[in-house]
Amino acid sequence: MRFIDILNNGLLPRVCKSCSRPIYSNDYIDGICVFCSLQWSVFSEIDASRVLFSERFNGIKYYAVGFRLNDAGSRSIIHRCKYSGNPQLILQLGIWIARRWPAPNSKSVLVPIPLHPRRKFRRGYNQAEKLAEGLSEVWDMEVDKKLLIRKIHSASLTGSNRSGRAEVLKDVFDLGESKCEKTIVLIDDVLTTGATLRACREVIEASGRRVVGAVVLALA
Repeated sequence: MRFIDILNNGLLPRVCKSCSRPIYSNDYIDGICVFCSLQWSVFSEIDASRVLFSERFNGIKYYAVGFRLNDAGSRSIIHRCKYSGNPQLILQLGIWIARRWPAPNSKSVLVPIPLHPRRKFRRGYNQAEKLAEGLSEVWDMEVDKKLLIRKIHSASLTGSNRSGRAEVLKDVFDLGESKCEKTIVLIDDVLTTGATLRACREVIEASGRRVVGAVVLALA
């Protein structure tokens, strides 16, 4: 921590948005102290997350997930990741996940789910890309932002069921300019029905490449 940060924290310590306790270190997430973040429905390798993940995105060898999207606190975090204009938050959450999960195979590359250019321009960033950058910072892995493109600007899928999402996502994604031949770990912010991940895997594997896993910030 820089001297000026130490001085500022001593004079005017950060206060947790959830419990109002002072925060004296950099171990916090968007103003939420580490103690409060541990109260989220956090997943680990050994619990039901593997079953839930496999039901929605089966046939994978690797996965990592941050937390369950089932309370006001975690939903608020996801909303801020997408709409607050604060890309550093989602990058910080990527670092948070990577410190808690083992890295994928070193022969893999992290591939974020793309936004349509129009939506990315309006938002200012792609939250999946920022999440991948945070993961990469800890895991020291390559992030390939050019492997996939989103060629159709579809409406938000919030509230759609499994079959509805699958129908909307038909022909939405395509291969981009990347020539990467490594195995692929897909990165997205929220896993709901798995339709987005499955649509991307179908496009990638049709080209002869192989998707071995995925990382998501939240599992709905």
